[in-house]
Amino acid sequence: MHLIHSISLLTLAVATLAFPNGAPRCKITESIIAAGHKLQQGSLGLVMTLPATYTPGGPAIPITVAAANGSAVSFAGVLAYITPGNIMDSSFTAVPIGTPNVPNAGGIKQHVGKFNNLGAQNLRAQTAAVCTAQNVTNDNAASTITHSQPLTAKTPFTIMWTPPKTNAGQVTVNMVISSGSSRTPWQIVPSGQIQSTAGAAAAAAGAANGAATASTSATAAAATPAAKKTAGKKTAKKNPAKAAGGAAAKVANAAKAAAAKAANAAKAAAAKAANAAKAAAAKVAQKAKKGKN
Repeated sequence: MHLIHSISLLTLAVATLAFPNGAPRCKITESIIAAGHKLQQGSLGLVMTLPATYTPGGPAIPITVAAANGSAVSFAGVLAYITPGNIMDSSFTAVPIGTPNVPNAGGIKQHVGKFNNLGAQNLRAQTAAVCTAQNVTNDNAASTITHSQPLTAKTPFTIMWTPPKTNAGQVTVNMVISSGSSRTPWQIVPSGQIQSTAGAAAAAAGAANGAATASTSATAAAATPAAKKTAGKKTAKKNPAKAAGGAAAKVANAAKAAAAKAANAAKAAAAKAANAAKAAAAKVAQKAKKGKN
């Protein structure tokens, strides 16, 4: 009995120390984080405060995470990076790579800028091999960061980010916060965008990743936590791949619906034009008949 009790305590200790030296990923994928935590995403009540703009090659700017109610929320782990465009990366990582009409399916490949003063906050640059394995290109070794040891941090929590020298256009901050390890609450922090003082047109990457086509917008909506809850948490928890497939199906359905709507509109316009032409022809014929009489 004593042995069983000791094994149970050891198992608990191992679970508590899971990934104590950083997240094993370079992208924020909700289904994979949920599987690792053995718990679906729950709100820690965190929000993000961002400056309105950044200057390419300019000074570092603050990125702050705080509790919406102003309280001090403790957390132990973090994974963060910044991508070009105006859509959170977790929306794209929920969609299988190769999904038609979704160029960033599987996640945005470019992480831009770099985070500063990592050691002082017990943070570190993500291991290069981890990012390479996920097909991510970092502008700098510290473009993607995670914790170097279990944090004892509390909100508000601020990290400084140095913009890239080359204009990336509008960018989005991506961050997931964990209050512990297995079976502890975690949250993908709702983000916002930071505009470039150099404008958006100069950044091809920003334009490519941020362009909101109808299908891409549908992807973002389908992949949000709220939409996933509507689809059913249990399905996502038991079969993440099936949940991702569902998100992709929604993209395809949205595109199909848009195409059908356009086709119907074109058909209606053509029918209207045909009827108008028919009426005009009838009118001309009637006048011609009267002329003969």
